[in-house]
Amino acid sequence: MNYLRQSLFGLVVVGFLCAIGMSVLIRSHIDTINGGRVAVVDSTPFETEAVLTAIQNVNVLSPAGDAFLDDRTVVISDGRILTINEDDAAPDGARVIDGRGRFLIPGLIDANVDLRRQPNDLLLYLANGVTHVRDLSGRAQDLALKQELEDNRVGPSLTVASPKLHSAGFIEGGWIAMTRPAVNVRSSDRASGVVEELAKAGYDAISVDSAVEIDTFKAIIAAAEAVGLSTIGHLPDRFDLAELSSMTLTELARIENLIERLLDEFSLQNDGGGRAAFLDFVQQRAPQIADDLLTSGTAVSSSLWLMDTLARQAGDLVSALRNLPLEYANPAMVEGSPYAGVGWLPGMNRFELPRDLDAERRDSTIAIWQTRNQAQKIVLRELAARGVPITASSNATAELMIPGFSLHDELRILHQSGLSPAQTLHTATRVPAGLMGLRSGVIEADRPADLVLLRDNPLIDITNTRSIDAVIRDGQTYKRADLDAMLEAVRQAHAKSRKFELSRYQ
Repeated sequence: MNYLRQSLFGLVVVGFLCAIGMSVLIRSHIDTINGGRVAVVDSTPFETEAVLTAIQNVNVLSPAGDAFLDDRTVVISDGRILTINEDDAAPDGARVIDGRGRFLIPGLIDANVDLRRQPNDLLLYLANGVTHVRDLSGRAQDLALKQELEDNRVGPSLTVASPKLHSAGFIEGGWIAMTRPAVNVRSSDRASGVVEELAKAGYDAISVDSAVEIDTFKAIIAAAEAVGLSTIGHLPDRFDLAELSSMTLTELARIENLIERLLDEFSLQNDGGGRAAFLDFVQQRAPQIADDLLTSGTAVSSSLWLMDTLARQAGDLVSALRNLPLEYANPAMVEGSPYAGVGWLPGMNRFELPRDLDAERRDSTIAIWQTRNQAQKIVLRELAARGVPITASSNATAELMIPGFSLHDELRILHQSGLSPAQTLHTATRVPAGLMGLRSGVIEADRPADLVLLRDNPLIDITNTRSIDAVIRDGQTYKRADLDAMLEAVRQAHAKSRKFELSRYQ
């Protein structure tokens, strides 16, 4: 009997040690792919001061965001817009920027990114005209980074939402906590205490995962309202869209989340029916969904570009990779890890279909993704037509989403899906700024001087948001040469850390 007890005790100890060892291994791999071994660019050479500046003869985006005001002089002082005048007079001692033939827009805002451990990404955002980002999977280190950026570190300003709140059992909850920023709220009566702790820690909003019980979901939202925090996240897995009008979630994290719930509805209400029937169903339901979101006051983040690339990743991953500026992507994230279950390359990418899958199943799977993407665009057009607030979110650092660059891809697909250039620009300026309580997003006197100077008019062609001549962040000016130097520094740092053959994807 003693021998049996000792054997069982030995097995328990061995199992415990194996679990600890596996946990350490997985955490190590996650730290690695998140950027832990990638060479970090020294950003101090790019530091500059906010000095009195006048941008003369520039076309300024109107406060309504639907036209440009010709030949204005914008004076910037102490990180704020001092005046916007119709004459070309500049204050004595001001640094003068010739804005003739240029177009001044608010700095761009990416409403959904994952910062991970990649400080080089801060330079990528800024070099692409992104002056503010919101992290929807926040960590304590992100709160510290937010303060550094406020204290003049080179990069965008930052809104940090909490780690994602979810509901799970002990084992599943432990695994989630080990692999990503998350907080397990196992019952609705714990919601208030968890939210209060997150508010005290300094998070700007509460992030909610779809893997949460409906009662707990409602309790989290109520608790956040009680402490004055907004809520951003996904609908619970079994959420009934009939409750949309009474839901008080501040912002839905993806349009795709609505499509998932519509698929549930369609399967319950229809005995069979193909992809065309589902799209007809979405077309019929979209107006009511838009009205319900207006009633509840819920905004919606887009994330169209990420979802659009999934069909490409599934069908022809190599071609999808070749269309990217991979030299700027965190090489460890691209290479991935089988232990962390993340990677962008063939053989590691979770969306890539197995090579031995028969042609019929391959085509069917890709067609399903494409149908879901069509459904998203149907819903998007209805939301925009009825005035539901929409924020551009690129899910930067997710598969094939390169920080800074991916927001411009998001803007392009939003326009291609039916938004006007002005509506599209709103999704990355005035709308997210309003939801996050920022005073940026509009060019007016006494607003923060977070601005982008473009060579070409984005109200004619939204892809002109890429034609960046200069970026002004908190009154500090970065000219094109500075932005190019940032990009080159990141490119060189990543080249030193890269193990895969980049030329294969160029």
